[in-house]
Amino acid sequence: MKLTDRKKVILREVIVRFIKSAGPISSQNISENTGLGLSSATIRKEMAELEELGYLTHPHTSAGRIPSDQGYRFFVDNCIQEDVSIISGKKQRLLPRISIGVDKDMEMETILRKSSEHLAKLTNYLSMIVAPAIFYSKFRHIELLELAAGQLMLVLITDTGRVFKRNFLTDGVYNSIDTQSISNILNMQLKGKNISEIDFRNLKIAEGDSYLIPVIKKIIEAIRSCLEETLLYNRIFIYGASSILNQPDFIDIKKIHRIMSIIENEYLLANLLLNFSKNEEFIIKIGAEIFEEGPDDLSLVASRYKIYEQASGTIGVLGPKRMDYPKVVSIINAFVENLREIFS
Repeated sequence: MKLTDRKKVILREVIVRFIKSAGPISSQNISENTGLGLSSATIRKEMAELEELGYLTHPHTSAGRIPSDQGYRFFVDNCIQEDVSIISGKKQRLLPRISIGVDKDMEMETILRKSSEHLAKLTNYLSMIVAPAIFYSKFRHIELLELAAGQLMLVLITDTGRVFKRNFLTDGVYNSIDTQSISNILNMQLKGKNISEIDFRNLKIAEGDSYLIPVIKKIIEAIRSCLEETLLYNRIFIYGASSILNQPDFIDIKKIHRIMSIIENEYLLANLLLNFSKNEEFIIKIGAEIFEEGPDDLSLVASRYKIYEQASGTIGVLGPKRMDYPKVVSIINAFVENLREIFS
């Protein structure tokens, strides 16, 4: 059944007021505090019909009503764009708070960590930023440093700004001239190449440098180990666990335990943000849409962001279904724009 304009307005009022109050909304509340010009009895009848249609639900201990997942979905799909546009129009006041303490000279992971921290503070929900997958990155620079006799450190930097370090032991002793020679060999042949396409067997080593082959093999093992480990685990930056647990929606101890089991599982959170279809740039998932098995009282708002117009990561917020969707969508859009400018 298609909703009438009156039902749409009343549904929107119920949801907006529930988001602000966290308590069931009565027909009298809407009648007295809006300019709809409708009696409490008329609104009560419309709300009862919205409940029958599945858009509202009725807590046992209250005369008021709260949104169902279906109601939230209708609200998100049909009612928030105007509010998002209004909030986004005020982004000049928001951007300085987003970019505080962040600049282009920082390593990518530092920028993402600070951005996630700011996102949590601005939304009061759990913030998550997944770095671009290393699989799509290219080698930018490799440095080999001597730590002690027979001990070296490999420093690998990708074109997306990710930095990897690995210490390893060697069978012989190599001086600074040797380590510089090795760095030069690797940089000349690997720089600018896609990490997923490199075949280390094709490395060319001059006859005069053949004595370096044993340590180069060690370095290749270190690079492979580092990349294989990273390919299986996308770097994720999470902040705001206490903020989400302080929401009035999660005062029940069983709910808290369920939420904590999710917050503490970085692999699960990373997969939530990576679960985009190829054509999706922005998603809002509500309740049971997030997990096949698990809590149904959360919502996820997430978006892709670009690094140097190439690899993409994901930024998102996890909060109660009663989250302020227009505000969260606007803030995430602002962060995506800010990250694009930083990494352009």
